[in-house]
Amino acid sequence: MEIPTALVICLAAGSALAVLLATLWSRQHRRHRRRELDSRRRAADADAELVDLRQRLTEAARRERVMTEELAHLADARLPALTQSLRHSHVRVPGPVHPELLDDAGRAAFEAVLAAATRAILSERRRVDGAAQAAVRGATTKLQTMCYQMQTSVDEMLHKYDDPDLAEQLSALDYLNEQILRRLQVTRVVCGAGAGLVRTKSPLRALVMGASSRIPSYERVQIIDHLPQPVAVADRAAEPVAIMIAELMANAVHHSHGSLPVEVTLHQAHNGAVVVVNDAGIGMNADEFSRARRLLSGTEQIHLAELGDPPRSGFAAIGELSRQYGVAVSVEPSHYAGVKAVVFIPAELLLPVSDDEPVPAPVFRPAAPPPPRVGDPPPLPQRHNRRVPDPSPGPAAAPADRDPRFRDPEEAAARMGALQRGTARGRAADTGPAAVADMERD
Repeated sequence: MEIPTALVICLAAGSALAVLLATLWSRQHRRHRRRELDSRRRAADADAELVDLRQRLTEAARRERVMTEELAHLADARLPALTQSLRHSHVRVPGPVHPELLDDAGRAAFEAVLAAATRAILSERRRVDGAAQAAVRGATTKLQTMCYQMQTSVDEMLHKYDDPDLAEQLSALDYLNEQILRRLQVTRVVCGAGAGLVRTKSPLRALVMGASSRIPSYERVQIIDHLPQPVAVADRAAEPVAIMIAELMANAVHHSHGSLPVEVTLHQAHNGAVVVVNDAGIGMNADEFSRARRLLSGTEQIHLAELGDPPRSGFAAIGELSRQYGVAVSVEPSHYAGVKAVVFIPAELLLPVSDDEPVPAPVFRPAAPPPPRVGDPPPLPQRHNRRVPDPSPGPAAAPADRDPRFRDPEEAAARMGALQRGTARGRAADTGPAAVADMERD
């Protein structure tokens, strides 16, 4: 039986349509599958981005907390410690709380803050300390002038009245005035001023003896001269050297027991002269020696706020004078468990002493005072006279020929000592330990 042509055609057309439909479905399915996969991929990417964003937000919140803690640590600990470290070298500035979480930019920012704070603090300190030193210089200048006026008045009264009791009272007043002048001179030097007194060239032995008359408990000072030839200190450095030696003596006397002597020896060096102040009193530890040497070197800038309350200005003044005049001062432990201070005076500050110039005795030991009676105070210092009267007769110099503000303290002391030795008692009121309450050993 033959199949009709039309049916064959229809069957062929249906098969082609089925194939076409299958092909179209397959393509659509694959396209849908790709879209589904893309959607899933995009969803996964979105989830990953969301997770990363959440992590970044968490990290940002953590860094914000860390920076807040670092800023609080900077304000509460690091800046206050920085302020103290600029005054006390042993104070350490703490580091950051979270150093591992600070990147280079953050660390640089914090260091910049500390550097800016350091500059601001130092600048303000210099301004305030400069103003304070200027005020102190003005006050001490006026007080020093008044003390010189008091010195002149005491001299005039000693020559005007021939009364032993009045003489011993005036001697005690002059002794107290000398100590006040010494403290004023030290304060002036620390504040950037001069000593306020001009001397001619002075034999070193006489200079040391005169320095001992400016301190309390002078009777415990033993001055021994080992110089083979007498030398004098040049006029420009005579008073500064006297100030330095007086401060070292007062320091040694203040920090040693009331019955222990303070030994002061004079030696010749290869290119100068040496004065050694040796005591058997309270020593210093390593930190105190280190601080004392820094102050005595004169290399550090002096700030009044760093000298304590009340200011301990002795070593600071010595360091300033040693820097100005080239005198070297050092301290070390003594053989008596106390402190030995060595003052080296270079040869350029020394002059020979001619034969016709007065020279003190080579060895000076203060005479032991007579046994005290009940109620009697200790004796006044016997300051050595550096000058001797001219043996040739001649008219006395008129008082107007000399400036009373620059009276030679040793000469005046000799006159008072002569009056004192002529009195019945020869002793005056002690100034007490309060006169040196501010002496330092650090």
